[in-house]
Amino acid sequence: MTTRTVGGLVQEALDLIGSGSPDKAIRPVSLAIQLTTGRTFARNPVQELDIIQFVKANWETLSFGCSALMRPLPLNIPFALKRIVPTFNSLHGVQEITALVVSQTLELGEVPRHFKFNWDGEFVAKPGQLFLPSGLPSALLGTVIFSPVNGGETIGERYWFSVGDFRMFVTELFGRQDIMDRIIEYHKDAAKRMS
Repeated sequence: MTTRTVGGLVQEALDLIGSGSPDKAIRPVSLAIQLTTGRTFARNPVQELDIIQFVKANWETLSFGCSALMRPLPLNIPFALKRIVPTFNSLHGVQEITALVVSQTLELGEVPRHFKFNWDGEFVAKPGQLFLPSGLPSALLGTVIFSPVNGGETIGERYWFSVGDFRMFVTELFGRQDIMDRIIEYHKDAAKRMS
């Protein structure tokens, strides 16, 4: 069995995202989240509750990376998802849906067939399917890249990651939550100045 590194999984996910395949990118992103969550909480194996806790702890980075996560969830989404995944609590929201996508992808080894990606960047329910924002894999990848436990990870030099107006080499961003925090603050300040 080959040991997969966070850096290797991030590189694979970036290649898939760059080729326009967010549905295929979710698998390496989910595996990278599993490794990162295990490091963060010093657990092996990682449990579904650990994934939910990781998503909630990194919500600011996630919602900055995918603006659809910040908008109110259409009321029909939790109920539609409950029909697709009976164990899902219809009182849950976007954070739990995000964690569910990761957990189910890890469980099945691929994105469950009831999850598809919506290029409009919104959550949309259709009979038997939940369409996810296409920016979700990149936002999830940001939580992995900036997580302090991943400092020292590396990938090829030709890989860039864009956050807001900033574009940097991924290797320079591994473990640098401080950079992400500064970018978020910059954008919050800019939004205040414009309002």
